[in-house]
Amino acid sequence: MSLTEEQQREGGTEYNYRLQPAYTPPKGSGPNIGAQVTGTDPATYARERPGMSAFVLEDGNVYHSYSAFARGLDGLWGAYQWLDRAPKGRNEPTYWWRHHDKYENA
Repeated sequence: MSLTEEQQREGGTEYNYRLQPAYTPPKGSGPNIGAQVTGTDPATYARERPGMSAFVLEDGNVYHSYSAFARGLDGLWGAYQWLDRAPKGRNEPTYWWRHHDKYENA
């Protein structure tokens, strides 16, 4: 799911079955780190959001049969399923998990 700059500025766009407010710069480091890692600014980073929809074609008609957004997509991202079962789950001290070869020596 993505927003145009105008939609982001004005707000009122539906995402995850809720109307979204107009964009305000993020508080906290998460979105800023995500933007930095992908080589963009926080506003541009926030315009792209996870979502998935399924449709059915039946007798020449297209029906919307399913949608999931945000955390509802975790089942499609295999790494999360493993992390949720680990002793500390997703309890990482930084924005994203680190590669095994980047953990400090214990």
